[in-house]
Amino acid sequence: MNGRPAKWSTVCAALLSAAALLSAAPASADPTDDAFVAALAKEGIAVADRNTTIALAHTVCAGFDKNNKSSIVAMKLMKDTDLSLKQSGYFVGVSIAAYCPQYIGLTDNSANWLYPGPVYVG
Repeated sequence: MNGRPAKWSTVCAALLSAAALLSAAPASADPTDDAFVAALAKEGIAVADRNTTIALAHTVCAGFDKNNKSSIVAMKLMKDTDLSLKQSGYFVGVSIAAYCPQYIGLTDNSANWLYPGPVYVG
């Protein structure tokens, strides 16, 4: 009988430790990543795999690091994903804002022809 209370204490401690580990909150995600994914969702762009989508955003920045024109980056994004023209342009913009803000306002206007503008009847 002397060993039983100690045995139960050990078992209870192990169970409580396991319960604490299982119920612990996951580590918080990066706020930039959260904001990026939220911005895509707000525009209706589905994110099937968060990590792949974030990696793709870094690829967009790498394109600008290589001095690629905006139209090239947007068209490559369209080719590599199922994003529409509008979604691709939005993805590029949000990628820049989140991961490579040094390009804000510095991208060329080569992609302007991709975006349908207003029709003017003169």
